[in-house]
Amino acid sequence: MLPIKGSQKLKLENGGSSVRTAKIPWKKILLSLPVWAIVVNNFTFHYALYVLMNWLPTYFELGLQLSLQEMGSSKMLPYLNMFIFSNIGGVVADHLVTKRILSVTRTRKLLNTIGFIVASIALMAIPIFRTSGGAVLCSSVALGFLALGRAGFAVNHMDIAPRYAGIVMGVSNTAGTLAGIIGVDLTGKLLEAARTVDSSLSSAESWRVVFFIPGLLCIFSSLVFLLFSTGERIFD
Repeated sequence: MLPIKGSQKLKLENGGSSVRTAKIPWKKILLSLPVWAIVVNNFTFHYALYVLMNWLPTYFELGLQLSLQEMGSSKMLPYLNMFIFSNIGGVVADHLVTKRILSVTRTRKLLNTIGFIVASIALMAIPIFRTSGGAVLCSSVALGFLALGRAGFAVNHMDIAPRYAGIVMGVSNTAGTLAGIIGVDLTGKLLEAARTVDSSLSSAESWRVVFFIPGLLCIFSSLVFLLFSTGERIFD
């Protein structure tokens, strides 16, 4: 049983006591720059993830004029790569921190920056490569390094607010959910607009903005995390 401060007890008439629920510092949480660094990166991660999950098959079929059936298992490689790099990120972060090679703050910033910057380059390169192999490679790198970046922002709430980690994670995941809705809908609207120029959506130009938006968001988010995140506990 956790120790309870005297000020947290309420005396009852029968001689017992009950614990007064601690007040959640909502204002401090919502005005915290390290919290917003997590929120911004969660938004970007899920924007890129949902755009790729929902529109990459369409890009293969319309943008590259490929048959998903003929591509076989190669179309699953980006998601396999994401799983692999997600685990690599965790192992690397754990090694850097436990061996005292880097501080928690520098470890989070390093992995987040590498993950998001490499992912941004891969995302913006997708419409440049006009072959199935090139598109699979770029999307695999993008999802893989986005997953690597999760060793930065996705666990940072446990560093800065272990007591309120659930609250910070809830706020962050709300942003991630909104990103999925916005990203999928906006991409659909962008492609509808592109149809006025290229009705088949087979040109690289039709898809350039679709992949450039998450790519630029990755650069912006990595800078936000680099400037404002911390691995130190800031909430008691």
